[in-house]
Amino acid sequence: MKTIITEEMRFRYKVVKYAIKHNNNAKAARRYHTSRQQVQRWRKKFDGTIQSLANKSRRPHSHPNEHTQEELDLIREKHRYHRHEGLAQVYRKLKESGYTRTYDSMCRQIRKNEAKYTEKTKELS
Repeated sequence: MKTIITEEMRFRYKVVKYAIKHNNNAKAARRYHTSRQQVQRWRKKFDGTIQSLANKSRRPHSHPNEHTQEELDLIREKHRYHRHEGLAQVYRKLKESGYTRTYDSMCRQIRKNEAKYTEKTKELS
């Protein structure tokens, strides 16, 4: 995927080039009105290309405690059949089926995927 070169990346590139040329992070920081520590971080990231100065995503790729697909399918099934009895009844049925998580996490998943559940039940009707 091609990275778009932003104005911020160009600025960082200029600062890093200046710091490398003069071998002085503090001088570059004063000239470009930024902190010495920031210049040091940018120089550490810099590999000769302007793309190396782009911001990296901080979003996690996965979460070790997220619901498995089997758990989500079980929630979907029990919610579909026992929705009219209330969430407490849905949770009780889930626990009987081997669900090990908390009531709050079940409710969070139902709220998160409520639109998906209602669409699938309409498709089945």
